[in-house]
Amino acid sequence: MHTERSGINFTLEVFLLAANLRLAIIGIPPIVTKVQAYFQLSTAQTGVLTTIPLLCFGFLSVATAPIIRKLGTKRTIESALLILTIANLLRTYMTWGMFIGTIFVGAGITMLNVSLPALIVERHPEQSVKLNGVYTASINVISAIIGGIAVPVANAIGWQFTVQLFSIPAIIAFLATLLLPHRPTKAAGHHQTSKDGATIAAPTKIWKRGHVWLLAIFMGLQSLIFYTVVAWLPSVLMSHGLSATTAGWLFSIFQIIGAPFAYLVPRATTKAAHLNALMAALLVGFLSGISILIAVNATWLLIVACIIIGVTTASVFTLSLSMITTISTTPQEAGSVGGIVQSIGYLIASIGPTLFGMIKTDLGNWPQTLMVLIAIALVNILVGFILIQVVQKKHFVY
Repeated sequence: MHTERSGINFTLEVFLLAANLRLAIIGIPPIVTKVQAYFQLSTAQTGVLTTIPLLCFGFLSVATAPIIRKLGTKRTIESALLILTIANLLRTYMTWGMFIGTIFVGAGITMLNVSLPALIVERHPEQSVKLNGVYTASINVISAIIGGIAVPVANAIGWQFTVQLFSIPAIIAFLATLLLPHRPTKAAGHHQTSKDGATIAAPTKIWKRGHVWLLAIFMGLQSLIFYTVVAWLPSVLMSHGLSATTAGWLFSIFQIIGAPFAYLVPRATTKAAHLNALMAALLVGFLSGISILIAVNATWLLIVACIIIGVTTASVFTLSLSMITTISTTPQEAGSVGGIVQSIGYLIASIGPTLFGMIKTDLGNWPQTLMVLIAIALVNILVGFILIQVVQKKHFVY
């Protein structure tokens, strides 16, 4: 009876924690014009607001492991949620508060990024497939809801109060985490030490593996594309004449449409033929979706573009995560590979929003700027095809 109740509780806990993994980042782009006007930010400075969390993901992930060892996974998550709560309250009214608060947002989400998978393995490893599904689906669903309601809520109560409301999910998740059964820090630390030992001790071998570098680059380029789209899609849509509210709803479509593919894409990672077909489909998705954004003003085609890009970015992200497991021979090695791949990947991704803000400022229009995004997407898929050939030769896929 306790196990069943605990399982239901824990599934809800995973949902509540996952709800905070993008919310404080995703909530800004739909109302970015209001933020930009209030603080009188340039396009490049506005792009920095999306770049800061990505830099935190890249640089602070390693620092989270010692925190988990010292505090335990549960306490680390509680600390991260408190940081998020304060950060969202801080980043309104003053320019310095927006930037400092965004740094704290990045730090809090980084801690959750590392701690949530550890919590799942620590508490219910036998349900990891189901809970990972809850994890990824929750991110997409919550992001979609926030993308859709951010503008109407900001219009009704002001953008500052809207940003402060982002603290509510963090507070709810914090209270739910307090209700989780406490596990001795020593036991959790021992388990995490073993994992961390693999992550820290194995890099000498892993850094020498070409396919790990290829996957890191693949992860980085797809993340760069995703976070650039997240930062600027509402602005691109409004440049086609859509209202901020309509752009927000299309932004929601972009977020939610990829949720089912989190379950479908991993099935394609065991055979090279399936991977090649998937990579070709991703190429078509990037080219067609971005091309529509460049050339078309019709609302219904812009909706199609958001659907295509949403499916494509969700699929390529899920593929990146699945490939970490595919090219790893043990769970410990998967942790090492995942840490390296995601750190490098997010550092690559961090340049995207600011870079494209600068390119837009220099070129003066979105069509030419989006052509650069197409070029990066082509390189991303080319790296993907090379990666498939390498992992096939090493017998990770057949």
